[in-house]
Amino acid sequence: MSELPKMSFGHLGIDVIDIDKMVGFYTDVLGFKVTDRGMGGKAELAFLSRNPEEHHQIVMAATRKEDDRTTINQISFRVDEFKEVRQAYDHAVAAGIERIEPVDHGSALSVYFPDPEGNRIEVYMATPWYIAQPHRQLIDFDKTDEEVWKACEDKCLADPTYQPMDEWKAEFAAS
Repeated sequence: MSELPKMSFGHLGIDVIDIDKMVGFYTDVLGFKVTDRGMGGKAELAFLSRNPEEHHQIVMAATRKEDDRTTINQISFRVDEFKEVRQAYDHAVAAGIERIEPVDHGSALSVYFPDPEGNRIEVYMATPWYIAQPHRQLIDFDKTDEEVWKACEDKCLADPTYQPMDEWKAEFAAS
């Protein structure tokens, strides 16, 4: 069997029920821009991106029926700093989104919330610490960024599965 080529993630396609509502959410709440929109066969398609290097990072197709359940577990967006996780949290709260969950995974600090059709969105930042997953502890956003970071660090360092993330990455690459 031949080796696989080096690949990076390109884009995600989502079957949607109400394309206007979904496009509104992804542009207003998550900051995407519509790069193209039109009919593709019998379905309306919307192409969205936050990156000018990528024509689309998400393509939506109005093909899902009202009684069809979503098959997406979550759509995750990585940010560089915890203050950006907090910004996403604050933006979701201001948008009136319900069921917002800020979560400390040890190896990541995240905020989860649903889009209008029930797909779970995650905005997260990776930490420099590895602990075995799954790990889930709610974040108290009444604490300062420094307090949240310190609580995560202390918890990770005390965990018997802890190792610096760089060591975990090296082991992963070598396996």
